[in-house]
Amino acid sequence: MRTLAEWLTLQEAVHPKSIDLELTRVAAVARALGIEAPEFPVITVAGTNGKGSVVAHLEALFGALGASTGMFTSPHL
Repeated sequence: MRTLAEWLTLQEAVHPKSIDLELTRVAAVARALGIEAPEFPVITVAGTNGKGSVVAHLEALFGALGASTGMFTSPHL
């Protein structure tokens, strides 16, 4: 059995940053998939709560302005 101090040291070594706000890993995946620069504007909505409402409002707003919109939502993203 490890001590609490040993366990905490191990946890800090696994991912030393408390929170990673950079998009470098996402950019690497986009590059690997060949989807770095789509041919159309894309708005990505992320976060814990309210994504569906925000996307619905954005689609209504841009639709009212005459823009052609598409929306993809999934609880698994």
